[in-house]
Amino acid sequence: MDHNITILICDDNVAVHESINAYLQAEGMNSVSAYDGEMSLKLLKENNFDLVVLDIMMPGLFGTEVCKEIRKTSDIPILMLSARSEEVDRIVGLEIGADDYITKPFSPREIVVRIKTILKRVQPKKEDIHYLKAGNLSIDIDGYEVLINNQEIEFTAKEVEFLTFLVKNTGKVVNREELLYKVWGYDYIGDTRAVDTLIKRIRQKIAKASPEFSIKSVYGVGYKFELFV
Repeated sequence: MDHNITILICDDNVAVHESINAYLQAEGMNSVSAYDGEMSLKLLKENNFDLVVLDIMMPGLFGTEVCKEIRKTSDIPILMLSARSEEVDRIVGLEIGADDYITKPFSPREIVVRIKTILKRVQPKKEDIHYLKAGNLSIDIDGYEVLINNQEIEFTAKEVEFLTFLVKNTGKVVNREELLYKVWGYDYIGDTRAVDTLIKRIRQKIAKASPEFSIKSVYGVGYKFELFV
């Protein structure tokens, strides 16, 4: 990684900050602490961070509300934390724009592994820029930019990865499990609804932009990117 990585940790538990920060420092990364939702948003406005670790249950604003506010103006990667393990909580987290989700109790080592994995995905490799085109759709794969009719459409990093994988497999039905494994890099057992959630968001963003392509649902299987030109 080219610069000194700084992570914003948003959690009201001091022990969480201390444990994650110790592992981040061992990996050569820094952290800044926020203990409530309002402080999180204030720090984000005043500083440049590489990733946000965001707890759902915080004083003031819940992490879900903070996530929604962040996504209004920024595509910074967000790793959400929650003490609850229900699938619906994971779906909600991903639906509002989180890039990944982990439940408590967790290992600080696992948190750092997740952080490093996300950062490797979102940081562009300047020496090896790749572009993907399909009709009037253009994806800067390493720069995480999507253009339709030469107009940039705002996507989160995870949405770009999903769209890229589908476009690379144009005309082929891709099942949900394959999308989870290929894009996240590890299994989300039983959480294939997370794919449906992200596809829904992608569809909403491209629906009015172009009639040249679509993402078709194949009942009981998965999704297929179709190009009509």
